[in-house]
Amino acid sequence: MNFKSALAVLVCGLGVASMSAQSQEQLQHATFISNGTFLGTVPSIADQLANGTFIPAENIQGEVNPKRADTPKGVPGKGALGGPDPLMERQVAHAGSRMATDPLITWECATSGATPSDPTGAVGPDHFVNSWNSAFRIWDKDGNSMTPAASLATIWSGESSGDPIVMYDSYADRFFISQFAFPASFLVAVSTGPDPVNDDWYTYEFSVDQFPDYPKWSLWSDGYYVTANKNSGNAGNTEVIYAIERDLILAGEASPQMVGFPLPDIVTAGFYSPLAFNGNGSVPPPAGNVPVTYVQDNTWAGVSSDHLKVWTVNVDWSSPASSTISDPEIIETEPFDGWFDGGSFSNLPQPSGPDIDCLQAT
Repeated sequence: MNFKSALAVLVCGLGVASMSAQSQEQLQHATFISNGTFLGTVPSIADQLANGTFIPAENIQGEVNPKRADTPKGVPGKGALGGPDPLMERQVAHAGSRMATDPLITWECATSGATPSDPTGAVGPDHFVNSWNSAFRIWDKDGNSMTPAASLATIWSGESSGDPIVMYDSYADRFFISQFAFPASFLVAVSTGPDPVNDDWYTYEFSVDQFPDYPKWSLWSDGYYVTANKNSGNAGNTEVIYAIERDLILAGEASPQMVGFPLPDIVTAGFYSPLAFNGNGSVPPPAGNVPVTYVQDNTWAGVSSDHLKVWTVNVDWSSPASSTISDPEIIETEPFDGWFDGGSFSNLPQPSGPDIDCLQAT
């Protein structure tokens, strides 16, 4: 999928009003360059179950991350639509014309009392790996459990801080699991083969300048990319988007590189979560030109109209200091409201139990 096609998919749900491309000649170089630390090759989950080193999941109750950052902040009355949401009305009007497909199979994967539970998962050819705060479990695709629920510390000794992300790297036929760690780092593990039960895991730590809350990972042919909810209020001048050297990680090499960039001209309002595009399918995208996008809501201070911003990252692993990020391309959208309930993290009522978090500013 090329960049323009990907943008069309991204913005179709928001209703594009116009696109105003700022000059891509305005580039900033990487402002952060470092190397990850290889923590070692961790034995497979099957081996750990056999030798008694497997660590069962904890029954966590209550707040997992006491450093969870501020809620999104809007300006009451600013940018309000003042009537029905036109995009919602459009969706309702066309609901009857959409074909619904029943799922082939469903099953209960996990029950968690953690706040937030942060569920995540990825499907490969033969397995489904799901994770939550602060555990994971592996299933076959018929819903049969292949392992008990495991603490994240089964992969990273002594570390089960949380905010896990699971990806299936279809271009390498590997599984990827991550979490954050205190005081300020990303922990990464990649399976040594396609079987997350019987294959070992290469494990790494990548340190950054501030605690990387709410990390969100993406797959591209030339790297694994991650954003974090950090440096809010100064995200245009300090690192928010990072790339790590995928080829070396897949090979279990000792010192994969990491580069980081700010997001020029971004506006944030407390909690925020930009995201790099994610490669999918059997053919990897060409290296470079990785889009990173974030919504800009006119209920926030400093934003005059609803729009998206899209930056382009190009990493040069042979000369990391030459890596660049562009100024943003601005995509005007139909008006929308993305801030509600005062920015609360508990805003979606459930039939029973506490309200859950329908994330805002993401």
